Amino acid sequence: MKIEKINLNEDDTNVTLTTYLLDDSEEMLIGKSRPAVLICPGGGYMFTSDREAEPLALRFASMGYHAFVLRYSVFSNSGLAFPDPKKDDIYMNSTYPNPIREIGKALLIINEHAEEWKVRSDQIVLSGYSAGAHNCALYCVNWNKPVITDYFNSPQEGLKPAAAILGYGVYDFELQKDFKTESADEWQVKLNDAFNFAYFGKTKVTDDLILSSSPAKLVDKDTPPMFLWATREDNVVSVTQTTGMAHALAMKGIPFEAHVYEKGHHGLSLSTQATAKSKEDIIHEVDNWIGLAETWLNNRFPLDLVEKTPIFNFEQLL
Repeated sequence: MKIEKINLNEDDTNVTLTTYLLDDSEEMLIGKSRPAVLICPGGGYMFTSDREAEPLALRFASMGYHAFVLRYSVFSNSGLAFPDPKKDDIYMNSTYPNPIREIGKALLIINEHAEEWKVRSDQIVLSGYSAGAHNCALYCVNWNKPVITDYFNSPQEGLKPAAAILGYGVYDFELQKDFKTESADEWQVKLNDAFNFAYFGKTKVTDDLILSSSPAKLVDKDTPPMFLWATREDNVVSVTQTTGMAHALAMKGIPFEAHVYEKGHHGLSLSTQATAKSKEDIIHEVDNWIGLAETWLNNRFPLDLVEKTPIFNFEQLL
């Protein structure tokens, strides 16, 4: 496996694209290109979670796919861990629409190296979790819109995602605002204000900005297929975000698969010891989501395998 970290912003060494490229082997897919998964970790646009980065990349690699992790711009890159809207300056790099543009930049880099890295450029899947799921979903409804195409002045083919695998994301800020109002305690109010400040540069967000950053409101015929999952017990992001996104996809005729688990808090990632900080991060009722996603991926983007393994000629060893 070739693991390489590529800096995407000369002014910020924290913004990176890390490759997890499978070696070309005569015993497997020799000389052929593979589909790839580009992962965006979560963290409320305040940081990018390690638990939703490399462990996911290695898991997708174990399926036979190349993997990439995008550490997009977040507020903590400013040097402050948690924003205080009352006294901190706005960190423009983490505000909309910069994070989705960094997905576009990552896709263009992957496409630029597609032949060298043996990547199927038309089969690059986005995968995000929590805020990373929002970032991926928002990119999926904007990849061919001026906010992306005018910014890069690049052919749309290199910017198009093939599909998306998204976990416990925010897809409708109007719904999330209502959820926070109905169930808010003090820490949730602070968290919501911090999120808004990190992503919008303000705590009070206008209706126009809510609409333009709510992917469930922007699904159209060009939105790629999606695999969605969430947990009903999530008290940070309402499960109605996922059911609402599924409804939006259904209304536009976009293929999707969605799974809601009864148990489980926010941010479970793989829900195994591979991504656990404590035992409560391991919920076996949830950990099958990645197997379901693998089946979904295999059905859409199978590897280019021959029907039968050629008979080995032992004379070649002589």
